[in-house]
Amino acid sequence: MNLWEYEFQNVKIVDVDGDVFTGFALCYTSTLDDPDGIENISIRENLNSTRLIEFTAAEIAKIEIIEPTENLNIPKLQPAKELQPA
Repeated sequence: MNLWEYEFQNVKIVDVDGDVFTGFALCYTSTLDDPDGIENISIRENLNSTRLIEFTAAEIAKIEIIEPTENLNIPKLQPAKELQPA
């Protein structure tokens, strides 16, 4: 599972217990950067929350990119603007 592909995306995660979480994948940590060597990704469930929910790769049964919806209160990403040379 390439969790890094989901960073900065709106996602739906189904964990190994069958529980479903949706939110914005705000932080990916590789096995090299994690103190315990475990790949993980953290999501914020809505814009009004400061709480992050962390999932290790082993806890995720399925992950997919979703379109944002108003009831989830997660942002729709805008394409980045190209930098102009100085």
